[in-house]
Amino acid sequence: MTTRDEVAWLARRAGWGLRPGELDALTELGTEAVIDMLVAPDDHGIGPEASPWDGVEYVDDPQQRPGQVLDTIERWVTHLVTTERPFENSLSWFWHDHFAVSYAVVQHLPAMIDHLELLRRHALGDFRQLIREVSTDAAMLIFLDGATSTGEAPNENYGRELLELYTTGVGNYTEDDVQAAAVALTGYVVQRRRGFTVAFVPPRHDDTPQTFLGVNGVNDVDGVVDAAVSHPATPGFIAGKVARHYLGSVDHGLIDRFATTFADHDLTIAPLGRAVLEAGLDGAGGPLVMAPVPWTVQILRATGATPPPRPLIDLLGLMGQVPGNPPSVGGFPGATTWLASSATAGRFTAAGGIARMTPDDGAAPVACAALAAVEAEVHRRGRWCGGGRRGRCRGVGHTAARQRRPVAHLVVHHHHHAAGGHHHHDGRRRRRPGALRRPGAGRS
Repeated sequence: MTTRDEVAWLARRAGWGLRPGELDALTELGTEAVIDMLVAPDDHGIGPEASPWDGVEYVDDPQQRPGQVLDTIERWVTHLVTTERPFENSLSWFWHDHFAVSYAVVQHLPAMIDHLELLRRHALGDFRQLIREVSTDAAMLIFLDGATSTGEAPNENYGRELLELYTTGVGNYTEDDVQAAAVALTGYVVQRRRGFTVAFVPPRHDDTPQTFLGVNGVNDVDGVVDAAVSHPATPGFIAGKVARHYLGSVDHGLIDRFATTFADHDLTIAPLGRAVLEAGLDGAGGPLVMAPVPWTVQILRATGATPPPRPLIDLLGLMGQVPGNPPSVGGFPGATTWLASSATAGRFTAAGGIARMTPDDGAAPVACAALAAVEAEVHRRGRWCGGGRRGRCRGVGHTAARQRRPVAHLVVHHHHHAAGGHHHHDGRRRRRPGALRRPGAGRS
């Protein structure tokens, strides 16, 4: 690939696409500089960004709640469109899918936002600390019933998902480990009348020492987290998931290399992210099907369209992916769902809607109008542009330039022309939060 191709690949896979003219500026910097900016923005003068939800006061009023939810999601999407720290926000989106906490279950916006901010704060940082804070986060305690788990009646939901989905992966723990984690994690409550703050209540905790993942004496959240993240399977499980998210299909040998990098850096996420991106530039991976949210954000970034909250959420709903509401503890579905007939129809509807919302004087229509003028001049001189196909990119106006490639082409991305996507293998287990297994009813 040329430097320009590499920079375009990084912007699409590791971020949220490109604004008009941005590719030229980034190409001037060079591939290595762009990777450095993505992985270590602080080192390049790109300071921390304010929360998308700063300054918003949420009122606990059922009549106002739907509007507040719309505003919350719209602020989040707008932040993704405008962010100067794209890889950090891309990874925070990845972690949102990884933990899959849903507002439909939590039903408290400030708690949900605190959870999302936690993910953003640790997106490139210490995986161990991320797991530790998520384990006693109010939204997670509500989502997987940790807030109702007591020493007399331990709830296994979080202990099971901590192992199966968040750290070691399937096949690396036993039912005894799930039960031991459930006991050691008891005692936390969410104080709903005190702003959904989290408190540890000793009488609700069973401090009997447990044997968990081969470690004796585990009887609290720190012991559970330390044993889970220190398990030899955890670096490979997380590295593989990150690699598939950004690269698509990846061979086991490469995943082992990523796992070694992750472990050698004491489970710091940024070095793992850098290794994955560098491997992608070297040709690793394959096609990805772009999920609706990154697809929409990239189009908004390119066109300058600014849909109002309600139409924006409606469009995302038509395509089957609304931020803040993963459909199950397994996260958002993958390629099969995104290519289903209903989701594809929704994507065409969204493309048309965003095109109508694109300003006529925006950078994308203006650039495309200039391109059309060039093609017309080439045709006038008796030469054909683009292999004899005339008329591409004409009739710009409200159709957002009728891009040289149909919008639907953006759905499937081949490796070195790809935009960031979200891919899950069809074998990934999914359950609805409301259908979580009862204690003792699961499998290892």
